Amino acid sequence: MNTETFRKVLEILRREYGRWDAPAKRFENAYERTPYTILNSTLLSFRTKDEVTLAAGQRLFALATTPQEMVKLDRETVAEAIYPVGFYNKKAQSILDVARDLLEHHGGEVPDTFEALVRVKGIGPKTANIVLENAFGQKTVAVDTHVHRIVNLLGFVDTATPEATEKALKETLDETELAGLNKLLVSFGQVICRPQKPHCGECPVRQFCPTAS
Repeated sequence: MNTETFRKVLEILRREYGRWDAPAKRFENAYERTPYTILNSTLLSFRTKDEVTLAAGQRLFALATTPQEMVKLDRETVAEAIYPVGFYNKKAQSILDVARDLLEHHGGEVPDTFEALVRVKGIGPKTANIVLENAFGQKTVAVDTHVHRIVNLLGFVDTATPEATEKALKETLDETELAGLNKLLVSFGQVICRPQKPHCGECPVRQFCPTAS
């Protein structure tokens, strides 16, 4: 798939986006959206379904919505609040480590640059990009498993890892096209282009997809 065709696909998907009842869209009104809650929600989300992440975030943010409040909790309390997200004990420790780092090095504020974010203990490149896009409105793209899978299925890229996909997208698309791409493709991947039993018959871009069944 060439770049012009991929842009047509994105245009169609953006028109269809409002019709999808995707779990990824439910975060918008689930709790107060601040850079800190968005950061923690992102930490919770890895290897966890969005429905589980959403409920865990609501329980966690009922206890603490700032680093100052979070460090007053012990790991067991945080782990109990976020269970059953994947690796909940490890994530509980990461949440506390991040809160302490933010307090010690950033005055309790979430940094708004990639370089500063990845220096925070517990924050990797994928988390940093998601926070920059969703918390600060920066024109970047976070490539998770949905995005990586879908753009490869469409034949727009031929990459082995999400990191390679991110690089390819940034080299090909402009900043305006990258904005919102993660949420768009994640929602598409949850509702229609699912990893198992995809709804190819309902897909608005089926005609462009070389893998449609």
